[in-house]
Amino acid sequence: MHRILRVVALLAALTVTAMGAATAHAAGGQVTALDMFRMLPATIFENTAEGLNEEEKQQLADEGETDFWAVIESTPEHFEVGALPMLDTRVSVRVFRADNGDTLAAMGVKNGEACALELWRRKPDGRLAPAATPEEPDIADFFAPGYKLPPGTSPSVMLCLGEDGLEARALLWTSTGLAQVKFDHKVLYRWNGSAFSKVILPADGK
Repeated sequence: MHRILRVVALLAALTVTAMGAATAHAAGGQVTALDMFRMLPATIFENTAEGLNEEEKQQLADEGETDFWAVIESTPEHFEVGALPMLDTRVSVRVFRADNGDTLAAMGVKNGEACALELWRRKPDGRLAPAATPEEPDIADFFAPGYKLPPGTSPSVMLCLGEDGLEARALLWTSTGLAQVKFDHKVLYRWNGSAFSKVILPADGK
């Protein structure tokens, strides 16, 4: 709840920044992933060991590097930074264009098996608001029909930012840690111009 209140408190200031970006792009240009990185709060970095405050976030956007982070990739659709020195923790922003003129930004963290995800929607007039993530799939979606979980395992499913959309990641836990399980399916969420739609594919398919 405390984090939610801080996000809400930031929205008024962020709207001013976003309105400026809206003016800058009014001539017909598109908002880029870097633009969205600048506009959005740094709350996703609370899921990293290094962290990042608003001042450091702007420095990272302007200069490409801070004491603990460096830019890895910057394209109109994708902006990614990694934690120094090994770049093993990654924070990415991907933009998805909506048919109604909105821009949806997916901001994600990946660190080993763990991930975190935030979705934000930007209206053409610059207004920003958090957006709901898709409902997490059932663990059964990852297995062939009839599969039964091994006794003593507890499943969990996370939504992560993928290469061209969202990706669900399933984990099976035991009393001694993470179980090594071969999944039959992978579960993706592909952008259709208005929402993310769930797609279930063979684990080794595309």
